[in-house]
Amino acid sequence: MVFLYSLIFLAYNLFVGFLLVFIIKVFLFIPREKLYIGSKKVPFTPGFAFRKKDWLIQKLSSFLSDFLHDCKNEKDESMISKWELEVFKKTWDKLESIENIKFVPRAVKEKIHYFCSVLVYEIVKQFLRSFIPYLIENYKVSKYIDVFSQKLDMNMICGYFNKYVFKYMMLFSLAIHFLIGLGNMIVFLIIH
Repeated sequence: MVFLYSLIFLAYNLFVGFLLVFIIKVFLFIPREKLYIGSKKVPFTPGFAFRKKDWLIQKLSSFLSDFLHDCKNEKDESMISKWELEVFKKTWDKLESIENIKFVPRAVKEKIHYFCSVLVYEIVKQFLRSFIPYLIENYKVSKYIDVFSQKLDMNMICGYFNKYVFKYMMLFSLAIHFLIGLGNMIVFLIIH
């Protein structure tokens, strides 16, 4: 009879292992649509992945427009200006070894150091402010964001999650909780 009581530990731990992984799936993918009770929307509906699809598309579009706006903005507070300045500083730091060259006058070393840092700065500036916007306009990246929005099928992602993630998470969780339950069962049998 004591052995049957000890099986409760095993069953309880397996249930907890199943529940933990199942709650993750419910949080991400269930329900697929907004639910209403009367006229009030039920919180956390639809599932997290379905809610964040629109957020992702909005973030991609705003990032693209912000980047293109910053490309035209020459002020120091723009994000691209900060990146360019960071590149200049890192290049300056990396080329500190120029100052250690012997048999070259100090003024020449400083000019070489400054010239190399400014050269890298200008290359990065042209790349970020001219080449990337040219590619964005030439390849019509904003249209690809719209296509991505239409093609992003959350049901397909849910299927991949079930096939490649959920199944293995469930097996791993059940194996760990089985061992924990087995340990609890053995400790119960020894104590009792």
